[in-house]
Amino acid sequence: MNQLFLREAVVADGSLLEQYVLEDTQFTSLPMDAMTNSLYEIEKHPILILEKESLVGFFILQVGIGVNVYTEDQNAVLLRAYSIDDRFQGKGYGKRSLEILPAYIQEQFPMSKKVILAVNHGNISAQMLYLKADFYDTKRRIHGEKGTQFIFERFIE
Repeated sequence: MNQLFLREAVVADGSLLEQYVLEDTQFTSLPMDAMTNSLYEIEKHPILILEKESLVGFFILQVGIGVNVYTEDQNAVLLRAYSIDDRFQGKGYGKRSLEILPAYIQEQFPMSKKVILAVNHGNISAQMLYLKADFYDTKRRIHGEKGTQFIFERFIE
């Protein structure tokens, strides 16, 4: 695996995002859908997971008032719509992207000391990935569109 890096998506990335392959969207959204849903929200940042020129994954980082549902920490960053392109799954990209996430958050959101996420109770593979990447289950639960969501978080040093 070559060097992975994260960067915020820009309009010019449209063609790259349109090539993204994700057959199972039961627990997440296609990048273009996730971006369209947050187009007018300035506190959501679409992030590309790249290896050289290849888009291997995608997620959104959210700050501000939208995070309040998940934590009382006003400076926390919420990780949403996380996915790895089907063509790159099972190759360590998920774990590696979550390993480099804290450094990216420190650089882009220096006031943040915590990243949080909600993971569906039925999405066992995602739960295992997050736990391997030093997230922990806070034992808080919220009810979402697709059932119970477990709130996981990770401190950023």
